[in-house]
Amino acid sequence: MVKKRWVKVLVPAYFVGLTLTGCGASAAVQSGNGAGQTSNAMASTTSNSMSSNSASASSSKSANAMSSSSMSSSSMSSNSAPSSAAGTLSIPPGASGDVLVGAAGSPPMGAGNGEFFVEEVGKLKEFTVPLARGANAFQAAIDGSKAYVPTLSGKTYVVNLNTHQVFSTFSSPTGARIANLDKADHQLIITGGKSVTAYSLPSFKQTWQLSQGGNAMAVVNGVGYLSGNMAKTTQIIDLKTGKVEGSLGVGHVEDSVYDPQEHTLWLADWTNGDMTVVDVRTNKVIATLHNQEGGGFTMSNMMGSSGGFMQLAVGPNGKHVYAASFSGNIMVYNAVNHTFEKDIPAGSGAKLSGIAIDPSGKYAYTTVENRGETVAVSLATGKIASTYPGLVSNRWFVIH
Repeated sequence: MVKKRWVKVLVPAYFVGLTLTGCGASAAVQSGNGAGQTSNAMASTTSNSMSSNSASASSSKSANAMSSSSMSSSSMSSNSAPSSAAGTLSIPPGASGDVLVGAAGSPPMGAGNGEFFVEEVGKLKEFTVPLARGANAFQAAIDGSKAYVPTLSGKTYVVNLNTHQVFSTFSSPTGARIANLDKADHQLIITGGKSVTAYSLPSFKQTWQLSQGGNAMAVVNGVGYLSGNMAKTTQIIDLKTGKVEGSLGVGHVEDSVYDPQEHTLWLADWTNGDMTVVDVRTNKVIATLHNQEGGGFTMSNMMGSSGGFMQLAVGPNGKHVYAASFSGNIMVYNAVNHTFEKDIPAGSGAKLSGIAIDPSGKYAYTTVENRGETVAVSLATGKIASTYPGLVSNRWFVIH
């Protein structure tokens, strides 16, 4: 077998301040603010001035799973990547055009890892975009060649996905680290434990702010569905005005996802394992599916939790919804019949968080929190096609 080399390019960030008028560790606890359990903070050095160096320096990445704390912008090991029991550092067949993007895995409170990842699957290249030291990010919003990355410290970074650089920043609410796009109203929506704030695009001018928060937001044709893993209901928000128009009696939601093919919203309760399906045309619950492994997550014993929903993702044809679970399984739901279909294990003892589906529908990329890695899993065979040591995010997205 020919051994592949993993190239990691560390890109200097420069910031152009765009200060605008616009939750902390305690806010993260109140809302849960996601289930990022990676406790090793990556130390990243950033610059507040334009760097004159291009992203030319590169080094190979070891296939041995490195802890997050061992990685920095100044040192990386340069070993070729051997095969491993879990898989090989290789290009999954049919996924060569995939680009995996996401903020580095970070704990639910305190300092984060301060990095944003761009993994070019077909080239086996990983670009690390440094944010501020200790910046705690969670869910980015992808808008063409740009990514908006809000952080708990009150700063949102705008990353160019072609050059792999931060090209601007702007002020956002402290404690907010979840971004969504409202394409219907040309807005960026930033959510935290205590607020939801809308910014017009491309000016980043604040258009409204709601003094309610949560840890999950699904945007559906100008309507926002705001959920919290500590809240008992899901709020329905008119994103043009920022007004709450109603609510759904669905709570303790860790993540939600919209299936545009079936016009359904999926809400995952990580405490009891209920997956609630809502028809967004009527805002009526049409199914509640219970599966034990989707529940059981507790903030008091995070890594010891036997299960619990993390990120949700919709397949490219809208016929399946996938959930990463702390049970170690990718849970597959039939989105047409509203039934649980099967489990796809991602390794013994794995704790899964971030998940994204390859646009071809062949693979799921999912973070294994307790091993500090991401794996590409074949949705057809259930086999691990590739393992990416040191690559972690609580909310993955794939662009192609």
